[in-house]
Formats: sequence, structure tokens, C-alpha cells
Amino acid sequence: MLADIASAVRVPPGGVVVEIGPGTGQLTAALLDLGHRVVAIEVEERMIRHLGRRFPGEGRLRLVHGDARDIDLAACIPAGTPFAVAGNLPYFAANPIIRHLLEGEPKPAGLVVMVQREVARELVAPAGGYSLLTISVLVYATTEHLFDVAPEAFDPPPNVWSSVVRITLRPQPLVPPQRREAFFALVSRTFRNPRKQIHNTLMQAVALPRELTDRALADVGIDPVRRAETLTMEEWLALLDACEDYLVRP
Repeated sequence: MLADIASAVRVPPGGVVVEIGPGTGQLTAALLDLGHRVVAIEVEERMIRHLGRRFPGEGRLRLVHGDARDIDLAACIPAGTPFAVAGNLPYFAANPIIRHLLEGEPKPAGLVVMVQREVARELVAPAGGYSLLTISVLVYATTEHLFDVAPEAFDPPPNVWSSVVRITLRPQPLVPPQRREAFFALVSRTFRNPRKQIHNTLMQAVALPRELTDRALADVGIDPVRRAETLTMEEWLALLDACEDYLVRP
């Protein structure tokens, strides 16, 4: 399993692997065996000490004590060095870690990460079954399910299955920087009641009267009885344009 994860990481030429949560160093060893340079970010000091003892004098390994949910990657990686990310992400922190890596600077070329299987299903959800997490990732990247991992692969075994996914950064995000705040505000507010029909949730999300909400949906060809989870990225972007147009009209 660890060799499969390490082999799946696509390291840019001349780049490094940023490993999130190396723990005892099992994946670290697999990455080093493939000849990669590794920057390992670990939140627990005792594990940093353990890794130092396990890999004494390993010049291709840099150990960084920090929390991957908010760490300054620019301080961890030499300026201008491309990188990929690998790691077995803590279940409780997987979402904020992924968002931080996608939204921060510098950005990785891609990620190969293990997450809880339910989270992986959201990450790779097909059109028609998006969640807020799905959309938050699709703005920046494409996703791919690689393989599942049974609880018995761990010691001690968790109560849930895990999955390994690949996240590949787009050359440019689908939403330009100046529109990102408005886009995520629209999507997150609409997803507060994802099972309700879009014309009801949209009216609350953008503070437009029912008549204008229905007009905005009609302008972009969205059936008002659909639910938020069924909208594609293109439809969300078009809907943002339509809603903003009605909001600024006198």
C-alpha cells in the first residue's frame, strides 16, 4: 500500500515531495527509496524526534514541525521549487488541509493523499452529486480515485475504510481571484439546505425576491426545482453572473 502511494506521486522535474503527517516514517521511507527529496511536515514534536533517529544524516529529508492546516509552505520549500504532496491525512483535519494546500501559495502540482472513504467519495463525486467540498476542490483541481484501503491495513485498525485519491491542480482556477469570495459565498449559502429546491435556497442565499430569483435561474437555463448538488461548475458560475446582474440593477 505505501509503495503504491509513493509510486502514484507525480513529482515535477527538479521538485520535492511535501509529506503531510509522516508519523513513524513508513511512507517517508518509501518516498526516499524512490529517490525523492522529502519535506516532512509533522505536528507532534515526539514524532519529529523519532524521525530524526530513524533517518540520521539523511540529506534528502527535511523535517518541519508544524500544522499542515495553516503552515506557511513558502517557509518550508526553497523559493521557486516545484512540489507535490503526499500523505495519510488525519481524518479530523483532511478537509482544512486540502483547502489550505489548494488556496494558499505556493501551490503544489498535485496531491496523492489517503482520506476517509466517505470524504474521498465527495472529492471524486460525479456531476449530479456534488457537495460543498466537491465544488471547493473542483475550483482548483481535478480529482481521481486510486484505490481503497481496508481497516486491517492499519495497526490498530480504524472503524472505517480509507481511500487514496489524486488531486491534480489546474493551470488556472475556474474562478478568478477577484470573484472567488462572491462565488464561495453563493455556493456555501445555497448548500445550507442542499436537499431543498434551488429556487428556495437561492432566494435566501442572495437576498433577491422570488420573482428575480426565478428570472436569474431562467436566464441560465436552470430548472428551479433542481437541488444544489445537481448543478455543474459551469452552472454555478453562470448563476453567479445572473444573480449579480439583478443585484446591481436599479
